[in-house]
Amino acid sequence: MRGHAIVLISWLMLAGCSAGGTGEPPAAPAATRGPSHPATPAPTFGTTAVPTGPLRLTDEMTRPGTRLRFGEKAIVPVREFYRLQRVYTEGVIGIVVHRIRTSPGSRVQGAFDEEDRATLNRHIAYYTKVTITNESGGAFTPDTSGLNADFGDWGPAVTMLGEEGLPGCREGNPPDDNEFGRKGAVWKTCLLGVSSRSRPMKAVQYDDPPYGKDVQAEDDPSPDFNKHYNLGPITWS
Repeated sequence: MRGHAIVLISWLMLAGCSAGGTGEPPAAPAATRGPSHPATPAPTFGTTAVPTGPLRLTDEMTRPGTRLRFGEKAIVPVREFYRLQRVYTEGVIGIVVHRIRTSPGSRVQGAFDEEDRATLNRHIAYYTKVTITNESGGAFTPDTSGLNADFGDWGPAVTMLGEEGLPGCREGNPPDDNEFGRKGAVWKTCLLGVSSRSRPMKAVQYDDPPYGKDVQAEDDPSPDFNKHYNLGPITWS
C-alpha cells in the first residue's frame, strides 16, 4: 500500500450516486477493512441453452478501439452466465462515463485504522459517475466488471475494498432483472479510486467481450470464444 508496491484496484461499484461488479479481489494489502459485496441475485429467468456462437457487434454498436469523450454513450452487447441457476442472459446496454472528479482522500468514509486513515489523508480520491441503460429490453442484471480505470503503468496508490465511499458516491448493488428488465431502465453508479496527484486517474476503459477477453467460469459449459474477442477496449478520456 506504501512505497513502490504495484497494486491493482478493485472498483467500488456505487449505486444511487447520485448511483457490484464481479471479479476476484487483489491479493495485495487493502486500505479498507469493510465487508465485501453480497452476491448479485440470480435472475428469475433466462435460457439454459448453451451459446453456440460468440457475441457479435451490430452496426449500431460501438466499434472496438473507439475513443469517446466523457459524457458520450457506448452501446455494447452483454452475455452473463449465472452459476446458481445455470442460465444465460443476453442484452444490449448503453454506458456513459462522466468526467473524472477529485476529492480529498480524507473524505473517504469507512472503518479504517489509524495507519490506513493516515494513508488516505495523503492521497486524492478520483471518482466518476457512470450511467448504464437497458437498450434492448429483456430481463438481465447489468454487470460493469468490464469498466476499469487508467492510472498509468503503476496503477493506483491505494487499493479500495469493501463498502467505503464518498458522500454522493456510495456503494450499492446493481438492480436485479425485474428492476432493470425493460428497455430504457437506468442504473446510475460510481467508480472510485485513491491515488496521488502524480498518478491520477487518466481515463476509463470498457473491455468486456468482445472488446476484451472472456474470463469464463470453470463450470460454464459454453465453448471458448476468445479467438473472436480481445478486439480492443472502448476508452473515455
